[in-house]
Amino acid sequence: MALADIHHSEEKWEQLVSAVREVKPAVVAVAGDLLPKSNGTLAQSGYLPHLKDCALAIKDAGAELVLILGNDDNQLLIPEMEKGDEQGLWHYVADKVKEIQGYWFCGCPWIRDYPFAYKFWVAPGSPEEVYINRVQLGPPLLINKNNEIETIPDLKSYLESKMSIKESLHNMADQVADISKSIWLIHEPPAYMGLDHCATGEKVGSPVINQFLMEKQPLLSIHGHIHEAPKYNGGIWVGKIGRTVCIQAGQQDDDLYYTTINLTDAGVINLKHSIYGDF
Repeated sequence: MALADIHHSEEKWEQLVSAVREVKPAVVAVAGDLLPKSNGTLAQSGYLPHLKDCALAIKDAGAELVLILGNDDNQLLIPEMEKGDEQGLWHYVADKVKEIQGYWFCGCPWIRDYPFAYKFWVAPGSPEEVYINRVQLGPPLLINKNNEIETIPDLKSYLESKMSIKESLHNMADQVADISKSIWLIHEPPAYMGLDHCATGEKVGSPVINQFLMEKQPLLSIHGHIHEAPKYNGGIWVGKIGRTVCIQAGQQDDDLYYTTINLTDAGVINLKHSIYGDF
């Protein structure tokens, strides 16, 4: 099973547990934005016990949970995600490579700049490209170690100090033994495929991610970030870049949006969306 953006509502994790018990997948891959913001981003740590309960239920159902955080998740949760990995609740693969059931899983939570204020997960696309969105809905912000909001005094300098998305992706690719058997959880969708279609009509996917997938040709990439993309792009939730199958399930309404995929020696087959049906 592949999906993202479970933070869309508090009920989504319970729905995922129910879906896992019904579908019985070997692996559940969640490409970021895990925790609801019902009480604000600063309060997300209060949801961790429930997240762990759901992760344990998924494990008890026979599935391995692979995940990353996303741009709406409080970065102070990173140590908790790593601890959950050590405890065997899930595989946390942000900027990591892990072999799971014969496949190499890699995770990239980083996104290029967007209008929203919380910028911890924002990074340059490449060392040469420091993109700043022309629309900003407020001053750029971070969350400090005391779980308090801080303003970023100079967004350009802040971004220039960070590793780029391109560097993160290529660093992981260099550690993969067989790229053709790798599965990438990349929170931001690639450009030019319709998987990045916003309700406003803007297409905000990353050219760097598209180029990386074209160059490296992994087996599968799983994306999120733009919840409404399938609704506004005519129902597109899957596409191909060369041999790489790219999935963006979306996350709308009350029902859980997820995809199911069979992986065989012949590649990716039998793709199905919980709402949109067979591919």
